[in-house]
Amino acid sequence: MDKKMQVLVVDDNEIDCLTTGSFVEKANMNLLVANDPYSALEIIANQEITPEIIVVDWIMPKMNGLELCQKIRELKFTITPYIIMVTSNSLGENEQNALDVGADDFIEKPIHGAIFISRLRVGARIINLQKKLLSLAHTDELTGLLNRRAAIDACKTHLSRLARTEVPLSHCLIISDIDFFKKINDTYGHEMGDRVLVDVSKRLRNSLRPFETVARFGGEEFLLYCEANEKEIKLILERMRKAICTDPYTLNDVSLNLTMSFGCVVIKQNDTHHDINEFIKTADSLLYEVKNAGRDNFKVATFASMKND
Repeated sequence: MDKKMQVLVVDDNEIDCLTTGSFVEKANMNLLVANDPYSALEIIANQEITPEIIVVDWIMPKMNGLELCQKIRELKFTITPYIIMVTSNSLGENEQNALDVGADDFIEKPIHGAIFISRLRVGARIINLQKKLLSLAHTDELTGLLNRRAAIDACKTHLSRLARTEVPLSHCLIISDIDFFKKINDTYGHEMGDRVLVDVSKRLRNSLRPFETVARFGGEEFLLYCEANEKEIKLILERMRKAICTDPYTLNDVSLNLTMSFGCVVIKQNDTHHDINEFIKTADSLLYEVKNAGRDNFKVATFASMKND
């Protein structure tokens, strides 16, 4: 079920607020209300309920709608909110001024309910398009996992959290790839290869907790990031190895078994000042040790021990 669009109505007139809010609810959207621009900015700054559509009254004391619109446009958003300016003055230059400072739409009072609801739906389409484009920019189209760029960003976030934690924790960055994947494509074709990539992605994703990272890092290579110590990660890696190799991969009348190899670097809190690419390089070197030793296995080492070698 799609999440309801978050709509913030900013108006110091209580009756106008109630009227506009009733149209928002008729549009089946979630209503947020601010009776002054400063309250609106507080709501917008709350990342848990950031409004996606903002309906701003032009005439308000202390800060008018134009000034509020300018302040909103100075903020940084992952999804840029759609702003509808509302005014009782229909002069063309007012509409131009509103659009110039960053409003996306302009509507006159008294608000016509059906037209306003249609405007809200236009805003919702623009917001959903932004979300789709953002998803495409961060997601591997075939598997639905994070792509390489998004994976690196996610790892940086994990590392920042590790650096700030007050309890002793360690994190693990894993680089893995499917053994002899090129042979699968060459023998059975790319349709089978794609089926394998999708199924492997699901098995890896199901092996970690939702807040941990699983990404397609390129081709048949995957990056995983989880919270675990050296003892725990060996159990996790063995679980993943078995998840990959236990059940066959099927497409039409073709069924095949495959294996994966894993290189894992354990990152301690005092390692977090290092660049993410150093951890990736270390995990990658461990992966190649596994591949050179015969594949279908994993190798774990602390980052400190690898740096001292």
